[in-house]
Amino acid sequence: MLTKIANKALSGLADTIENGYFVFTLMPSLYCPYNCKHCYLSKEQRADRSLMSLEDFREVCRKIHAYFEEQQPPRRTIIAYNYGGEPTAAGPEYFLAYANIMAEELPAAAGYEVRHVMLTSLLGVDLDVWAPIWHEHCNGYVQTSYDGDMRSSNYVRKWETKVRDAVARGLKVATISVVNSALLEQGATRTLDLLADLGIEETGWLPFMLNEQNDRPGQYDRFSPTMSAFNDFMIEMLDHWYLGKTKGLELPSIGEAHFAVDRAAGGDLSNMAGQTLFLLPDGEFVLPNYRDGWKEYMHSFGNILKPGVSFRDILCSRERILYMQRQSTRNGNPECRHCEFRNACLLEFAKPNKPHDECFGAKRFVSHAIARNGAEPLLTGPVTLY
Repeated sequence: MLTKIANKALSGLADTIENGYFVFTLMPSLYCPYNCKHCYLSKEQRADRSLMSLEDFREVCRKIHAYFEEQQPPRRTIIAYNYGGEPTAAGPEYFLAYANIMAEELPAAAGYEVRHVMLTSLLGVDLDVWAPIWHEHCNGYVQTSYDGDMRSSNYVRKWETKVRDAVARGLKVATISVVNSALLEQGATRTLDLLADLGIEETGWLPFMLNEQNDRPGQYDRFSPTMSAFNDFMIEMLDHWYLGKTKGLELPSIGEAHFAVDRAAGGDLSNMAGQTLFLLPDGEFVLPNYRDGWKEYMHSFGNILKPGVSFRDILCSRERILYMQRQSTRNGNPECRHCEFRNACLLEFAKPNKPHDECFGAKRFVSHAIARNGAEPLLTGPVTLY
């Protein structure tokens, strides 16, 4: 009975897998040569070059198709979000092969709209090889990580060269940033101006999370701002963006501001991670979760490659149902359950809030973005380029 109720509830929401909108976060390899302080993967995972076989990936796609054939949702939109690890490390041949598998097993003739997106460091990436692939398969769009000097100034210089090269090749480049102490020191206004100068079109900003990578004495506190500082940073950036727009300047969009305005106009429970699953190399479907307070780890809902396990089994597993219940109640946080911005907040994966700090949902920034847009409606409409 619990499974039926949960499945019916999720089917009634706008952007859920049950309703035919699936952000399929693909992590066929966890390998990455870099050592980023905010990474959710352990050192051992990042050193592991294991790669999901194409035969296994085809089986995963077939099970997803079988589910949608049973479910018959009103649409079949799949955002194939190539993540990692460093996704380019698997090689262009692998990407092209599994893109072809998706075209075969989840075809447009059966009602599927499959869009490929890739998040890459860009460092060590041969743009002579990858730029044509992104143009053909990703609508000329690519995401890349930017975290200021946290990774070292030498890293940033090399990254900037790659970004300029990518933009010169006609690619639309977006950045995903984990707000850290180095970015705070650089300042929100200067940061947005630097990205504008590089030709970045879209930005995303996330709070710095505690995880196995930085859970050592002094590490997390050294790099992680308070949520109060995160709100200050984001509000300053948005105000600078508005000022630039009034002057006719080309500044990158701020994804979280658009997100807040868009979700505030949605229905109840419009932001509860019901549209997303991460696929690991071994076939486990997971999502970020938190234990020991707000320490991040990957929570498994089951292995799709096990004999007899269907995609419906993953979606209706007890672990996912409990996870969705926790999302819907915002982890039981008393300050979240009755918050007027609970559907628009940035807390996509529910966790406890830090004591003596502002909430992980960045309520003050969200409130500011919605209020500014109410007075100057420049944040309406979709922002994501893919």
